[in-house]
Amino acid sequence: MNIYLIPYTPGRHLVMGYVLSGAALVTWWALLVFFVQGQVWMYETLGFMFKQYMEGAMFLGGMAVMLSMASMLLEGSLRRRRLRWRVMLTGAAGGITFFGFLLGYPIWQYLMPLFTGDSTDLLVADSNLVTLRFRLPLWLLAGFWSGMGPFVVRRFQHTMASRWGWMKDSDFVPPLPTWPEWFNQLFSHVAGAVVAAAFGAAVWHLFGHDSRIAGDLYWASAFGPMVWGFLYGVLIWPIPDDLYAGWIRVLSAERYGLRIPIPHADGSPAERFLGHFPRGLDLYLPVEQAVAELHVSFVVDGNSRYAVRGLSIEPTHVKRFLERVDLRYDPRRPAPLETELKMEDCILLGDQAQTVVEFIMLPKEER
Repeated sequence: MNIYLIPYTPGRHLVMGYVLSGAALVTWWALLVFFVQGQVWMYETLGFMFKQYMEGAMFLGGMAVMLSMASMLLEGSLRRRRLRWRVMLTGAAGGITFFGFLLGYPIWQYLMPLFTGDSTDLLVADSNLVTLRFRLPLWLLAGFWSGMGPFVVRRFQHTMASRWGWMKDSDFVPPLPTWPEWFNQLFSHVAGAVVAAAFGAAVWHLFGHDSRIAGDLYWASAFGPMVWGFLYGVLIWPIPDDLYAGWIRVLSAERYGLRIPIPHADGSPAERFLGHFPRGLDLYLPVEQAVAELHVSFVVDGNSRYAVRGLSIEPTHVKRFLERVDLRYDPRRPAPLETELKMEDCILLGDQAQTVVEFIMLPKEER
């Protein structure tokens, strides 16, 4: 995963889903090879092999551990963390998921007879039973722990960075969220992981039992994890905005191609001023291009929200798809007008738009 290869477009929200879907498919193939050939080798060399009833637990547990570890590994790659932190955080997420599922699986196996009748106990105990009616809780259990592992590690990394000083600024630890934000993250990790696992289970059941579609458990065991991995990547940890920074780029002929970043290097709130005043401005443009002494300013807050403010009575417009905003300053107002900035918004300065400035989002490493 390379942040340079992921442009700031709506498609960036699907990148994690594509990668984790492919990782789930590779994990399915590896488990299949192990079940078919690896256990034969273990029996011939070690005289040991897993019982058949363990294959379902190994399949779901392996998928859950892989997804939690892959999510943390991809985050470390995108944030350019040191290799030792990538390995430690990835291993911690996988360990939490592994031991959580290892503890929850036998508990459910003991509790399940409480929800079934005596006539179905023997049927449920059969390891060949693959109906979703009695296997869905196991999928949901695996999904729950696949989300809890990364959440606990992402919560713990802030403690390591802020209180213990283990992770330095170069390891790209995002700002510490507030408690409402943490609750939202907990909900997205847990609910998103459970929903992803539920859809994966539905696809697995549909392809395995509906002869009109496939009716083949071989294809079902492949397509189910693929859907699980895709939704997991989309819902759990899509690529966040804090990996990108806003820039101002001049499109008019006078200083074409000139661009400056809006936020500070440490990511703190900032305001950049544009005008033709000779000293103290962040971006100077000549007065001949209909630019006032102090024309507009670009601001960013601590949550990576960008906006532009009109500071002059000269014509100032923000142009975007099917929208045009007039930011000309009204002296009768107590504060200047401002509007939120989106990718590729154009700020037009002057009656004839003699100067055009564009707002773009680029990876922070462009600095």
